[in-house]
Amino acid sequence: MAHSRTYEAIILKAYDVGEADRFLILFTRERGKLTARARGVRKPGSRMGGHVLPFQRSSLTLVEGHAGLLVVAAQRKSPSTPSAILPFLHAEEGMEILAALLHGEEPLPEIFDCTQSFLDACHEGLSDPVLPFTIEILHLFGLLPDVRVMEHAPQLSPQIRAAVHACTCGEWNALADLPKNYTRTLKTLCNDILAQSTGTTLRTPLIAAALMDK
Repeated sequence: MAHSRTYEAIILKAYDVGEADRFLILFTRERGKLTARARGVRKPGSRMGGHVLPFQRSSLTLVEGHAGLLVVAAQRKSPSTPSAILPFLHAEEGMEILAALLHGEEPLPEIFDCTQSFLDACHEGLSDPVLPFTIEILHLFGLLPDVRVMEHAPQLSPQIRAAVHACTCGEWNALADLPKNYTRTLKTLCNDILAQSTGTTLRTPLIAAALMDK
C-alpha cells in the first residue's frame, strides 16, 4: 500500500486536465515545490474541488502513484481565491514570480511564511502588495543586492534605500508613502533582477500593467 503524507501547501497554479482532474503546482512548507494531480475534483459535488484552487493554502494529503503524486484529501486553510480583479491579478503576479524562482524540492519556511503574508495582503486589499513581496523574496533568495551599499545605483535615493531595507525586514508598509516615480524605479530594478535570475519575461506583470494603465 502506498504511504500517504500530509503537507501544508500553497497552490501556485492549477490546470484543468482530462475530463475532471486538476494538475497542481504546489509550494509546500515541508518539501518546497511539488506537482500533484487531483483526480475528479471538477465533478459536481466533489468534496475537494473548493480546496484545490489557485492562491489558496490547504492541507493536502498526497500519495505516490505510478504517474507521480496524487491528492487524496484536501482541507482549505485560507480564504478562497480572490474574486475582485485587482486582488486576483496581484495574487497571480506574485505566484508567477515565486514559481519562476523556485527550483526543486527544498524546504524554504521563511519564503513560505512570506508568501502566506502576501496572499493575506491580497485578500485584505493592500493597494500594491506585489512590489514589497517581490523585494522581500528576492532578499530571502539572496538575489537582492544590499541597496544601502550599492554605489553603482545612484538613482536610488536614501529614501528608496531605506524603504527597500525595511521591506527586506517584512515592513511592507514602508513603500506606502513613496512617490510614484520612486516605486517605478524599484519595479524596474526588481524586474531586471528577475529577468537575469529566471531567464524569462514574466507574463502577469505585463498584463497587470496594461490593465492599470487603462
